[in-house]
Parts: sequence; structure tokens; C-alpha cells
Amino acid sequence: MKYTKLRAAAVICALLGLLFDAKVYAAQTLPGVAGDGVTDDTTALQTALDAAGKSGTDVSLEAGQYLIKGSLKVPPGVALRGTWETPHHGAWDHGTTLLLTGGRGQENGPAAITLQQSSSLTGVTMVWPEETADNIVPYPWAIHGYGMHNTVENVTLVNAYQGIKIGQPSSELHLIRNVFGCVLRRGVFIDSTTDIGRIENVHFNTHYWMRSGYPSIQLAKGDTGRYVTGFTEKNLEAFIFGRSDWEYVLNTFVWGAKIGYRFIKTPEGSCNGQFMGIGADACAIGVLVDHLQGIGIQVTNGEFTAFVGEPNAGIVISPTATGAAQFVNCNFWTTPGGAIQVHGNTQVTINACHFAEGAKGGVIQADKGHLIVSSNSFAATGKSVSLKPGVRSAIVTANSQPGGLVVENKIGAYAQIALNEIAYQFPESLTAHYRINIGASGDEEFLGDGWGGGEDADSDPPSIRSQFKTARWTTGDASLRLPVKPGAAYTLTVWLLTRGNTPIQTLLAAGVKKAASVGKVEKLVLQIPASATKGRSALDVKIAGKAWSPSKVIPGSNDARLLGARVFGVEMKSTGGPAAAKVVNE
Repeated sequence: MKYTKLRAAAVICALLGLLFDAKVYAAQTLPGVAGDGVTDDTTALQTALDAAGKSGTDVSLEAGQYLIKGSLKVPPGVALRGTWETPHHGAWDHGTTLLLTGGRGQENGPAAITLQQSSSLTGVTMVWPEETADNIVPYPWAIHGYGMHNTVENVTLVNAYQGIKIGQPSSELHLIRNVFGCVLRRGVFIDSTTDIGRIENVHFNTHYWMRSGYPSIQLAKGDTGRYVTGFTEKNLEAFIFGRSDWEYVLNTFVWGAKIGYRFIKTPEGSCNGQFMGIGADACAIGVLVDHLQGIGIQVTNGEFTAFVGEPNAGIVISPTATGAAQFVNCNFWTTPGGAIQVHGNTQVTINACHFAEGAKGGVIQADKGHLIVSSNSFAATGKSVSLKPGVRSAIVTANSQPGGLVVENKIGAYAQIALNEIAYQFPESLTAHYRINIGASGDEEFLGDGWGGGEDADSDPPSIRSQFKTARWTTGDASLRLPVKPGAAYTLTVWLLTRGNTPIQTLLAAGVKKAASVGKVEKLVLQIPASATKGRSALDVKIAGKAWSPSKVIPGSNDARLLGARVFGVEMKSTGGPAAAKVVNE
């Protein structure tokens, strides 16, 4: 019996060895494939793929550069593998690299790699050597998958005009994981998906091309960032979702896009799904919802900034949208057009989110739909929620905001507003002589509309750094509300900086004003008469001036923010008050 078991084990091992050898043989013996970056390997690679489809084997490509002047189709059940086990940066000349030249100028041409049912592409770098930064032209999709179980994993896209398309025709159970790179016009497009698809760990940023060291990026004359990032900010839609049932998206990111995530309706329909840990930075719109299935989407743990072009908004719900959109535990900052705009007849839930900065039209703006805004924190003062005529209902509860939650309610009793933070009343003993360090924690208690986020003052002039560690930019006209002792006269001092070649900024309070010198650090002082504080517990102060944008004033800047003056500190001293000021937001 013992001999029989040993003999059986030996036979099994021998069979496994034969199978393994056959698979390796099929992978490594690729007649006519050069991998030298000069010879067109399209036909030879397609022949190897077709043979693998018939024999039930896979095709593995050793380290090398494979020039593909046409396109490849991976048969059902075949894996096309390269040597990379992870995505990478700036190593296009290592491992398995596909050099793709087919379809130049043909946005709708055949994809460079087409995946059929249960086929996959893994472990490769994809480069378009004829695409240059100063002359970006369309190319077809890098990868197009359809049928059941397409897999794309550990792929680096150095300079893809279009990244990965799934569906059209139908698709189910796709898996896209560990894909990093620079995409120029479209990143990932999902459609015709009638069963659960998954996208995980996908990261798009222009530096995958700009800092790749690939020769094509060096051909551009001048600032490559101006060409590449300038193009993506005006054209890139990074993640697009048409018809997809139960899409699961986890840990994805894009920097420098026109639209980070877009939900549309195709002839196949629209999307429902869960989106966890998604991010969009330096976009014009972080998430644009044009259409949804009635089930809707759930966005959890997202992070969004939007400041490179109109509307400069984190989330935009279009007038065409219906269904449910839920945003939970998300962070928003640098969204001057508003963190969330609701223009569609949707059911929108915003819960446990943090909004780091304000917006002139309101942090959350709605002119349609049904809203629940609950348990959020708004760091800036000024208008947090704006409910315009057209909103059917709103529940606004348990939100915090320094100085008290500010809600613009133009729908009357259809808005239920309760249990939100109210303004804190400062003790009269603190109003005799105090200083506010602008940009430091707690300054929000004193700020109204028109302020950007807090910043370090490390790069400001030495005369400022010796007194202040933080600052904020105004965003045009900005306001402060300063505690006072009723009937007391005060000396108001404001430390600020204005940039050269920008509009004049003026300090106004109690009917008196003083203009700041353009291009200088200044200490502006106003005398506030006792009559201005009579019967009042606070003084309204304004820093007024036309906003300007660094992208229009500073050569080479892509910063589309609207700025005014850079403010470091504010001090109020009552007549006869103590000589030393107390800092009230240390």
C-alpha cells in the first residue's frame, strides 16, 4: 500500500511537471517576437495569442520593449502577462513595456488591447511614443474589455489618451486593480455592465508622464506641465460610469482633471453602486452626476477639491439627475464654487462630512430636490447651506459651525432646521484688548464670508514671520465680526499683504476706511468711535477689493483660485484697555 501511494504521488508530480513545462514553453516560445522596440511585433504577438486560445495556455512577455503598430485581441480564457508585479513610476525602460503607435488620430478606433471573456492583461507598462506634450492628439482606448470577467491588473499607463473601457457590448464582473498612470482625455469608462464590477487602487496623475523620463516628454519646448496639465484640466474625465449594476469602487484618485467622476446615461442605462475612498484633487468638478438609477450611489470617505475652472465645485448634481445620492464622511476643501451644488430632483443625503472652507454662494447650494444635511462640520463662517426656491424639502440638523450655523432659507416651512450650533458669546473681560491670529485654529469664530483656508506663513516676509505663523487669503470682499464692549471706543489694527499688480484692498469699519498699498506688507489702523459700538456686542469689519486669480497674474500658474489680500492678524484695543493683547485663538 505504501509503495502504491508513493508511485501515485510520483505520477501526479510528473503530470504536474509536464503541464507546467507546457505552459512555460507556450509562454516563452513566441516565434517572430523581437521585443527590441524597433521591430513591429503586432502580427507575431497576435499569432501567439491565437495559439494560446486554442491550446488553453497563456502568453507571458519577458522584459523588453514590444512595438505594436496595430492592435491585439486577447482570446477568451487567455492571460497576457508582463513581468511587473506592481505599478511603478519612471521605469518604462524596465520590465515589459508595450510601445503603441496604432490608431493615431482615431479616438474611436480599435483599442490597443481588446480583452474577451475571462481574459486578462497584467504586469505591463504602456507607452505611446509618438504622443508629445506640446502636440497631444487622440488615440483609441488602451484597453477595451467585454464579456464575463475581464481583468486588468498591475498596469502602468505612461501617457494614454484613453485608458480602460469596459462594456459595449455587454460586460459582467470586471476587475480593474492597481492601475496607475497619466490619462489625457478619459481614464476609465464603464458601461453595459449587468452584474457586479470592481475597480480598486486606480490612480491618475500627469506626473506619470511628466516625470517619466520618456523621450517624448522631453520633445516639448518650455513648461511641460503647462501643456500636459493644461490639457487635462480642460479635457480629462477620469472615471465615467454609464450602465453598471452594483459597481464597487475602492481607493481611486485623480489629480488635474476637468471632471473627476462622471455619472451619465447611455442607451444601456445608468449606474448604481458604492464608491469608497475616492478622491479628486485640482479638478473643475470633483463628481458630476448627470443621471443615476433610482437606487442611486453611496459615496463614503471621499476627498474633493475643485479650483482649476468653472464651476470650481466638489459635487454637482445636474438638472437631469434623479435617484438617490448619498455622501457620508467626506472632506471638502478649496471649492470656491461650493462644495456641493444640487440642481436635480434627487434625494441627496449629506452626513458626517467636513467642509474646510466657505463659498460665497454657500458651501451647500440647492435649487431643486430633497436634502438631508446632518451631523456635518463647517470650519468657515458665512453661508453654509443655501436653500433656493425649487427645493422640495430640506432637513438641516445637528451641524456645527463657528459662530453658529448660517442657513439661507428661501423655502420657508419646507425646511426643518434644528439643533445646530449657535453663536458663542465672548465674556466682556476678553474684549478690552485682544488679538486674533488669522489662519490659526479658532479664528473661524470671527470670520464671515469671503475667506480661504488657513495656511502657514513660512514663505511670507521675515517681518511677518516674526509675529505670525499663519494666514488666510480673502477671496474678494471679506468680512469679520469682532466682539466689543458696548459703548467703548477701539483702535482696530489689521496686518495684511497685497500682491503687486493686483486690485486695491480697503479696510472698512464704522464708516471709516483705509486702503492698503499694493504689493506691500502693511499694518492698517482705524479708530473706531464709541458711538459705533453703542448698544452692540460686535463690530462688523470688511476688507473690500476686487478678486484676482494667480492663473491670470502669475506666469505659469495653474491656480484658478480667486484671491484678495493675505491677512495675518487682527487686533482690537479699547480706550484704556491693558497694554498687552490677549490672543483669543491660541
